[in-house]
Amino acid sequence: MRELSEIVKKEIREGGPISFRKFVELALFHPDRGYYSSGRAEIGKRGDFYTAPSVHSSFGETLCAFITRADSLLGEKKLRVLEFGASGGRLAFDVLEALRKNRPDVYDRTDYAMSEISQPAVREAKKVLERHGGRVRWIDDLGEIEGGSFCGVVLANEFLDTFPFHRVKSSGGKMREIFLELRDGKIRETLRDNETGAMLEFAERYFGEYEEGEEAEVRLLDAKWLRDVARALGRGFVLTLDYGFLAPELYSAGRRKGTCRCFYRHELTADPYARVGEQDITSDVNFSELIRVGEALGLRTVKYTTQGQFLVDWGILDILEKCSGPKNQDDRLAVKTLLMPEFMGSRFKALLQSKGFSGKELEGFYRDERIRITPRAL
Repeated sequence: MRELSEIVKKEIREGGPISFRKFVELALFHPDRGYYSSGRAEIGKRGDFYTAPSVHSSFGETLCAFITRADSLLGEKKLRVLEFGASGGRLAFDVLEALRKNRPDVYDRTDYAMSEISQPAVREAKKVLERHGGRVRWIDDLGEIEGGSFCGVVLANEFLDTFPFHRVKSSGGKMREIFLELRDGKIRETLRDNETGAMLEFAERYFGEYEEGEEAEVRLLDAKWLRDVARALGRGFVLTLDYGFLAPELYSAGRRKGTCRCFYRHELTADPYARVGEQDITSDVNFSELIRVGEALGLRTVKYTTQGQFLVDWGILDILEKCSGPKNQDDRLAVKTLLMPEFMGSRFKALLQSKGFSGKELEGFYRDERIRITPRAL
């Protein structure tokens, strides 16, 4: 099999310059050589990065507290959960284990659907979730769900950041899109005018003050996914956890070089054209865009906060208190990694949206405690 960088070059030679978004799509999701689709993406100590479920099971246990509260408000015969980017099934396992141990009555009527593009990850998840096989099923596409028929909880933990994205740079008084061409047999960046209405609208909405040479990312697929979710969701909640910011912070003067970055063996790298297909390529999520699009589609914003604050609000400190004593020191450190601002607590955000509930129904739903974690930036 040809190395993926050569496949990218062939694509350019045969069809002309490609967008950066197309490059990321090939690098991450090429059927045979893509970082995610090939199974190269490995999470945890031996992989390229950590996710919250890989840090400690308390993440899933805390989300379970939120899910059971949502279930009581929904009042459906079945508790339906739909998780996107399920990876190796770690989060699903922790949620289901917490249900089985703490709420067996809810566990017995749980329908946990999962979506994951990587077939190696699906095979791993099926092994991890073997004991919960009767509660788990897989879906390939939101199109499988009839419009408005899903009533339950949608989970997207570190899922949106895997979507391919465009990059733009200010040039000549306007934001132009970064494309890739070949020069002397090497991949080089070049600029083209934005040609699609969606790109132009996004640029006009967020990039009005950018100066010559400053860069940003345009993440159109995040909103597309949320539109699809809103179409399928009749009544329930959408919980998105990811790294990112609201637009004023994301596009502030200190981030005018963009947030595109790569992860390789727990090292942060800046060159997306190195180790193509062997490293993750990502950028920060624009939560303002998710809120804007969601509200236009009938998704009410219940809460936007940091991951750390969300976990505290839903009871992770109770789990931390159980991890006392020298034997549980590793557990305590792992839980603190999830919630403390200097670690994952502030860098990751939580956006909770609802559909099909009145304001009165939602009164008192969110478990908003008085304990506050001071974030570095919301």
